Amino acid sequence: MRGVEGRTLRYRVVKALWLSGLKMVYGRRRLTITGVDNIPVEGPLLVVSNHLSMLDPVLYGALFPRNLFAMAKKELFPNRFAAWVWAGCNTFPVDRHGQSRAGLKTARSILSDGGRLLMFLEGTRAESPGMKQAENGVALLVRQNPCLVLPAAVWGTESAWPRGRRFPRRASIHLCYGEPFSIPAEVLASGDRQAISDYMAAQVAALLPPEYRGYYATAVPQAA
Repeated sequence: MRGVEGRTLRYRVVKALWLSGLKMVYGRRRLTITGVDNIPVEGPLLVVSNHLSMLDPVLYGALFPRNLFAMAKKELFPNRFAAWVWAGCNTFPVDRHGQSRAGLKTARSILSDGGRLLMFLEGTRAESPGMKQAENGVALLVRQNPCLVLPAAVWGTESAWPRGRRFPRRASIHLCYGEPFSIPAEVLASGDRQAISDYMAAQVAALLPPEYRGYYATAVPQAA
């Protein structure tokens, strides 16, 4: 990785390939993006999103207008070549079932250096359109590295690239960025990691259609 603003040749090449593929498969009629003006020009910034499909990280990687880093499960790094490609795309591994300290250390470093980090709050893809309760690990980051949080929501990708399908297919996809916010002092002061994560997830759910809000359906009025 070349700093929080620099983009390696691998990053630019893969981003261009992803963008070309999205345009070819979905075009302008099937891909709707809103709220881009809400993205802050400078960091540090934590981008939090729901997760429905393997297509989600591709969308953010190809369409986010500024340099963006992301965590990925270590299973996506099975060999040196895959690790080389993913590292060039500003993606770093995290062990979801074992020692996650190395991944969290990298994430904290990115935010402390003023970078932008994408995290899927649920930790893994939802099995059906409806948010699961957020994992509480993300709360560690905002407690130790206070920063703006940008809620983002995606839907339609579960139809565009369903579980078990080898390749994506044409479907309508929506990507929406909300207004950035800071975690309220009283929520942070509580020290309740789940409450902090739930607060962020409720802001994401508020951007989703009702049928996609799942666990946070009743939290949306308060979030809004």
